[in-house]
Amino acid sequence: MRLKDVIGKEVVTEDGVRIGKVIDAEIENWVVTRLVLQLNRDAARSLGVRLALRPKGSVNPSFVKGVGDYITLSVPSGKLDEALKPE
Repeated sequence: MRLKDVIGKEVVTEDGVRIGKVIDAEIENWVVTRLVLQLNRDAARSLGVRLALRPKGSVNPSFVKGVGDYITLSVPSGKLDEALKPE
């Protein structure tokens, strides 16, 4: 899979709650180290992120459970703070 296929994909939790879209990725030594997300309002509130014009967060790829039409994380929405870090 190419990075351009991941950018713009919706990200959902294990229980199907949408949290945002992938807008960027950080790469070190040719390995993706984190995905940068534009968070929706509910996800931003749950992390305590100030609701700016475009709240952002990042997730380590180790929390990615699967990639298809959506990127699915391996955590439920109630434990989102374990996987998602505010930007």
